[in-house]
Amino acid sequence: MEKYELGLNKKSFSLFFNGGEIWCEHLDSLYDQKELLKKKFSQDLLQIEKPSASSFVVVIMDESNVDSDCLDWILFEFFKLKKQLHKVVFVGLNIQMKRYMKKKSADTNFLMICMDDLEKAKEWLVKK
Repeated sequence: MEKYELGLNKKSFSLFFNGGEIWCEHLDSLYDQKELLKKKFSQDLLQIEKPSASSFVVVIMDESNVDSDCLDWILFEFFKLKKQLHKVVFVGLNIQMKRYMKKKSADTNFLMICMDDLEKAKEWLVKK
């Protein structure tokens, strides 16, 4: 089994946390497999786009080597959604991609930050 297959098999899901609901988008452990990451995310977007899905999203990217093109593609897919997202947090990006996303956050129609700690990210999402 290739090491990226573990990441490919991780399921994204809705999580109830501290009185709120969060969509946990698992794009982690996909290493350099950008096309597989895009395919998995495209499939998950069908769930995220549902009116009943949370508008608070954590995108977990530990051990996935993404570049600015890949992150731009993810953001573009979020912009194309028929529903409005409120908050998005990216977890597990390297320092260079965190800086890039900080610059990009000014151009989004939702609040967006990057963090390293998943628990703190979930707390930030449901904080009023």
